[in-house]
Amino acid sequence: MERMMDSVLLCDDELMNRKVASKILNKEGFNVIEAQNGKEAIEILNTQKVDLILMDLMMPVMDGYEATSIIKNDERFSTIPLIIISALSDKEAINKGLKLGANEYLTKPYDIVEFGLRVKNAIKLGAYQNMLKDHKKILEQEVAKKTKELQDALIEIQKSEQDIISILGKTAEYRDNETSAHTIRVGEMAALIARKFGWSSEDVELMRLASPMHDIGKIGIADNILLKPGKLDESEFEIMKQHAVIGYSILSQKETPLLKLAAEIAHTHHEKYNGKGYPNALIGDNIPLSGAIVAVVDVFDALLSERPYKKAFTLEKTLEIINNDSGLHFHPKVVSIFMESLDEILEIKEKLQDV
Repeated sequence: MERMMDSVLLCDDELMNRKVASKILNKEGFNVIEAQNGKEAIEILNTQKVDLILMDLMMPVMDGYEATSIIKNDERFSTIPLIIISALSDKEAINKGLKLGANEYLTKPYDIVEFGLRVKNAIKLGAYQNMLKDHKKILEQEVAKKTKELQDALIEIQKSEQDIISILGKTAEYRDNETSAHTIRVGEMAALIARKFGWSSEDVELMRLASPMHDIGKIGIADNILLKPGKLDESEFEIMKQHAVIGYSILSQKETPLLKLAAEIAHTHHEKYNGKGYPNALIGDNIPLSGAIVAVVDVFDALLSERPYKKAFTLEKTLEIINNDSGLHFHPKVVSIFMESLDEILEIKEKLQDV
């Protein structure tokens, strides 16, 4: 079956602007629906499925501010990603649009590469947010049922949530050079370290399930950067670092214990103990322990694994790197417990080998 094209609602009163944007979007494989003002855009939303809205701000009849406010306050449309369009110098207009609920902004004149990437990333994020929104609706419906039915439903929902986590994890794996065995190993190793820290059995299980999601944000990174065989340059690395924020955005839509922990790990597993990590340059114990644990086991397993862009390191060299970075990259207590648990860590590595 042929895959349906994603639809972009392009709202701009200037014909030439619509022609330029439509040409870029059509070339990227999107179906474009045009509107000349906010009123037309809302009428289209009431009759057609739209995956992304591009909203100019200054328009007759109904401007982009009013249209954005109406759309973001209507639960039927509020989860559709909305990108406002404004002149580069008009910071006040951009801030006003973002305060009304816009998810992102683009400046005119368009940079073709940036335009295409931002549109694609916004649509991907919108799809996963809708998945989580639908999951929340199921929960709300089940709460109204009888006690026995509610208990059964909650069990099924917990299992469904774990399945969604697994599906999202595999989605990231298919886009990355990592293997499913790597993400499973990270989960098992992280759970082991959490148990050694004295976590409860329930929290250790959450750690095992949530840790494989640490790099889910890479689904929002362009292929030319994500799959580049060589070293990323400075600008490419700045884009790559956004996967921590994207992962948090995807996973933080709903605060169940599992998703909350997964979001925390995705957001903080690249922070460094000395404050030189990303995305928030957290220092020392300000880094959540979950992220600090995954930071160690993820690097450990990655260094020992062969990838298209590197050879596998020896165990001796890998342990030397981990020890040397204790107190710099890694939390010293996590490194200490990791080293004390090395035999068990290596058993996990041996048991869950790459296919």
